Amino acid sequence: MIALDTQEIDIHHDICQSWQEMVNLVSEISRIPAILVMRAYPREIEVFIAANTPNNPFKAKDRERLGIGLYCEAVITGKKELVVNDATQDPNWAKNPDIKLGLIAYLGLPICWPNGDIFGTICMLDSQPTQFDNPTKQLLTRFKSNIETDLKHAYQQALLAEENAQLSKKLPSSNHSSETASPLEHRRSV
Repeated sequence: MIALDTQEIDIHHDICQSWQEMVNLVSEISRIPAILVMRAYPREIEVFIAANTPNNPFKAKDRERLGIGLYCEAVITGKKELVVNDATQDPNWAKNPDIKLGLIAYLGLPICWPNGDIFGTICMLDSQPTQFDNPTKQLLTRFKSNIETDLKHAYQQALLAEENAQLSKKLPSSNHSSETASPLEHRRSV
């Protein structure tokens, strides 16, 4: 069985475009400015996709080191949903770095590759205390499901490409002499 390093799998531009459209739509529907798809790396986290809204302080490709108490770290570590309605009123989150950006409410879900590796999170951050209602949670959960389906396809494509590369290494090259040709090829050349 081939083991893939999911950190090395590229996400195709078409998929990124689809995710961009979805985060923009989620932001418009929910009226929450910061909707993000985050990609986790061993020592940092990257804003992979960010809603294109005027009040979103995040931009794609922004990176932050891990280990500083980000909301997304808790989602990644616990591999479960995190809801923070008002970080300024929650002693567990009162020192969260995003408060400096004015973002005090958070809803985030983990995004996983089909092999169980964590890809990152899908999350929304708001500048005011927010009670995330059930339709908003369902919308984010549906988006997470779409992303994980796309990741499954990307993973399968990467796996097939790796299997093809390994098979190509095992096949004899066409430049070999008749000594290495199969019996059928040898008969045809005689």
